[in-house]
Amino acid sequence: MQKVAELGCIACRKLGHYDTPAELHHISSGAMGKRSSHFNVIPLCPYHHRTSKESYHQNPLWFTQTFGTQTELLNETLQWLK
Repeated sequence: MQKVAELGCIACRKLGHYDTPAELHHISSGAMGKRSSHFNVIPLCPYHHRTSKESYHQNPLWFTQTFGTQTELLNETLQWLK
């Protein structure tokens, strides 16, 4: 999980901003209220994770349309870790 956080925010990277400090977002597992394992995380800065109107938790539809699905972002994250 530390290596994922060290990548920086995946949304910021897509906007051309690198080295943005990130916290971990557990992607949805599909079951209501159940988060995924610690292996299914993507790096998001607080702004894109939870604190803004452009964050996943406050505006998931906009976030997904802008940056991609959680699964797509997880796959990109896993590629960067190789």
